[in-house]
Amino acid sequence: MNWDDLRIFLAVAKAGRLEAAGKVLGIDRTTVGRRLASLEASLGVPLFARTRDGQRLTTTGVRARDHAARMDAAARALVADAAPVDQFAGVVRLAVTDAFAPFLVANGLLSIQVTHRQLRLIVLAANRRLDLEAGEADLALRVDPIRGAALRARRVGGSAIALYASREYLDRAGAPRSPAQLRGHALVLPTSELAHLPEARWLAARKGTSIGFESNSMPALIEAARAGAGILALVSMWGRRDPCLVRLFDIPGLGPRSLWLVSSAEAARRPPVRAVADHLARILSSPAPAGGA
Repeated sequence: MNWDDLRIFLAVAKAGRLEAAGKVLGIDRTTVGRRLASLEASLGVPLFARTRDGQRLTTTGVRARDHAARMDAAARALVADAAPVDQFAGVVRLAVTDAFAPFLVANGLLSIQVTHRQLRLIVLAANRRLDLEAGEADLALRVDPIRGAALRARRVGGSAIALYASREYLDRAGAPRSPAQLRGHALVLPTSELAHLPEARWLAARKGTSIGFESNSMPALIEAARAGAGILALVSMWGRRDPCLVRLFDIPGLGPRSLWLVSSAEAARRPPVRAVADHLARILSSPAPAGGA
């Protein structure tokens, strides 16, 4: 038996006509008929009854179709199993804050799954620090390295911390160019777990200011600043990419904020984790797009 004849038999069984099956297979009607006749001769039984409406499966043909379909499925599975395994295949769980998650998505995070189609990226967005050593995540973006025997840290960027406000707010209240000129302005202040940030403490200590909005959600704080609620402290890497915000000045006394990618030693050895880490490093080190504030 010529195994390729089974492929032709299945195509005819599905299409119902020699011509239609030939178009699907890319061969002419005569070749389809000849190969089908060869298969029937090797089996010793007719598989089709020839009618005016095309090819109709005989009782034996129906059973043969079911067997051939299973053989075709097995052949496809064999090809799939024998294909080279993508070294970047696998799941990578990335832990970031709830604010950085939409920022990374907006700046090209998902393009890695176009380059590596078998890589599955899960973004775990929360302000709670996940335990990498306990396996809660494979990779984390942090502002401190947290070095240890079981952890690996890689610096992927640094950015000054500056004050930002919307154009609408600045048109209404004026644009301060120094800390002294903040008097009389409204501030957008982080609270709760975000209140410990150096820029949050610096802003909260400004005398003669008022509170325009406060929240423990960085996305909410940014939206409030965009809406004109007041002046917000933000890392410049982020602020310069936001066309709705205008940079005022760097916060004095606060050095650049470093960003670190942290993973367990075991996870750091996995190719998909390394691929995501390299991709994040490119995103975080890339310049702001043209036209950004």
